[in-house]
Amino acid sequence: MGSSIGKRICHYRQLMKMTQEEFASRVGVTPQAVSKWERDNGLPDIMMLSGIASVLNVSTDTLLGLEDTIVENGDILATTDIKANLTSEPLSLEFGTNVIPIVVEGLKTDYVNEKRRDLARNTGILMPILRFRDRTDLDENAYQVLVYDKVVAQGNCVDDGFNDMIDKAVLTCKDNYSDILNKHLVKIMVDNIKEQFPGVADGFVPEIVSYLKVERALQEKLRKGESIRDMIHILEELEEQ
Repeated sequence: MGSSIGKRICHYRQLMKMTQEEFASRVGVTPQAVSKWERDNGLPDIMMLSGIASVLNVSTDTLLGLEDTIVENGDILATTDIKANLTSEPLSLEFGTNVIPIVVEGLKTDYVNEKRRDLARNTGILMPILRFRDRTDLDENAYQVLVYDKVVAQGNCVDDGFNDMIDKAVLTCKDNYSDILNKHLVKIMVDNIKEQFPGVADGFVPEIVSYLKVERALQEKLRKGESIRDMIHILEELEEQ
């Protein structure tokens, strides 16, 4: 793979399982513009780099190729691939070779995001990015849902389609959220409160109460079978304490 900014955008977009159309809509440009960037026929405006990096969940230094590399030839994309395998994912779906075309077709729909929205609306749970990974050592029809590398659910594509696999992953997320929850997810949730309801968490998290403290409070409620959707009052309870 090349190391131009266009090739990096293409690489990270594909890692995020986004089509050019979806990525373009999130960034606020046309799919044709994205196509030109990725073919090295044009460059994004420098003012857009921060937004592009945010959508791709990378730093602007990564987009510009300024990160330190850990491979001999200085290939930033190879470095990223290596780093991506250093840490286990909060939630992932692994599958055998026969499941690959099912996943590819399923990702052309918005079903994962629909289920993510339903989960947030009904429970207050912010589902992390679901990482998809094919495994040649698995049975060719098998798939499994993992939480930090621990297999929590399994299935077979002979019995289940794409939606069934996603439903199982979402249920796994819901049932194991006290283990899945981390400071990164908590920060996103707190930042959302700050944006939607100014004054609730401003100057409080993380200035007085750390993200870890909020995480522990949410985990305690989850383990008691309580909802965490009322983040406003949960944070107010922490402030009172």
